[in-house]
Amino acid sequence: MTVDSGSLLRLPRILIGTAALFLHFFSPAFFAAPCVAAGRSDTLKIGVLAPLSGPYAAGGTSFLQAATLAVEKANAEGGVSGRRVTIVVGDTQGRVDVAKSEALRLVSREKVSALVGAYLSEETVGVMEVAAAERMVLIVPVAATAEITDKVRQEYDRYRYVFRVGYSLPQWAEMIAAFLSDRKVGRYAFVGAGIRWNRELGETLERIAATRGIKPVYTAFYSPGNPAFDTVAVAAAAASPDIVILADPGRNSVSFLKRLRESAPALPALSVGGALGDARLAASVPLSAPVYVQAAAWRGISPSATAYVELYEQRYGAPPVGYSDTLPFDAVTVLVAAWRKAGSVASAVVVPVLESGAFPGVAGTYRFDAAHQAYWGSAPEALRGTFVRWERGGARIVFPPR
Repeated sequence: MTVDSGSLLRLPRILIGTAALFLHFFSPAFFAAPCVAAGRSDTLKIGVLAPLSGPYAAGGTSFLQAATLAVEKANAEGGVSGRRVTIVVGDTQGRVDVAKSEALRLVSREKVSALVGAYLSEETVGVMEVAAAERMVLIVPVAATAEITDKVRQEYDRYRYVFRVGYSLPQWAEMIAAFLSDRKVGRYAFVGAGIRWNRELGETLERIAATRGIKPVYTAFYSPGNPAFDTVAVAAAAASPDIVILADPGRNSVSFLKRLRESAPALPALSVGGALGDARLAASVPLSAPVYVQAAAWRGISPSATAYVELYEQRYGAPPVGYSDTLPFDAVTVLVAAWRKAGSVASAVVVPVLESGAFPGVAGTYRFDAAHQAYWGSAPEALRGTFVRWERGGARIVFPPR
């Protein structure tokens, strides 16, 4: 389907009464420039791939919302070389085969100029093959498996069209390990949905955390579609960790944490890349012990992040979770900036621009290494991410030190 600024899956608009919000990041003309419907010759199409149905539909919906805001911002700034930008959506359903077929449809039938997506690592590896075969730029916002950048590094000529703005699993694990060390954690339990993304993160974190003297005392995964929370929650608590790391991007993370609280009300929990970043869901979770959330960006971390959070909240009724609805915004923003710098949407022209450029976004300034992975970590010019703690008055940034 084609999405424009007037409609997003029939979600209502919330009018904004002031332009002051945009002084740091957004044009005051933002709402005066809606997306143009697909099919006109003066439009450029971006194919967005996200799970809008299935167990990860909540993350997919926020993914699409963020991408829509980024396109509207681009059009408020004049589009690309005078041409309007619109998005065409493919529902991946959280399935590899569907993700690949939808990517092919967007390229062959919808004639998109670039792809943004997908969501799960499994889906994205499949979509990479379509991008490689079609020689089309693919910006990866969320999927974190190392295979994505490994393919670019090992077979550059084939996969040079793929760039990831989100953090890789090693980068992610390093950020988590640094947080655990700062909290004086020595033992942790790692649990979550049994998807590739989480299993690889657990393995990578174990290796990187060991260099800081931190070790797992319990690891388990449950089925995303038919989760058995009780056994895992009870066993995780019985292992006596200092903290439970919850790796589940879906709403099951909330149900699991409630069950964990029944077994161990004083046990801290850290949600990575999950729905617990949603203030509405977090409000239902007992705060008898700390509940931390890891995100790419958060309100208060920078003027641009704060402006984005306030815009997203005013439009959709709740602030973003800082991951699945922040990185897609930056993915589209980086793509549009590269098109403008290149003066073209031709992938052969855009790739070297992405390789050598610096692109401001909500989470910071994006630069890519030789494997087309954005720099995240502790280096001076790297993107850093953030960790927050939910409290009764809202969320407070606790790491990295500010």
